[in-house]
Amino acid sequence: MKINIDIDLTPEELRRFLGLPDVQGWQQQMLENFTTNLSSSQEQQQEFLRTMFGTAFAGWQNMFTGAGSSSTRSSASSDPEDSK
Repeated sequence: MKINIDIDLTPEELRRFLGLPDVQGWQQQMLENFTTNLSSSQEQQQEFLRTMFGTAFAGWQNMFTGAGSSSTRSSASSDPEDSK
């Protein structure tokens, strides 16, 4: 047995149907505060980038550093003179 139900709703209608709160005003206010504070200080911009992307960049850096060191180790161990 196969049953198909098509429901045509806007996101606003679905939000109201599910009883979720309307946070659009709060979200807009927070975004304005965030952009105002971030654009006012170079130090805050750097701190934000460090907080948001610091661990991600550290992971990438570790991955590439590890890949570089392992390739040097593998090329050193595959030296033909070592096999003699």
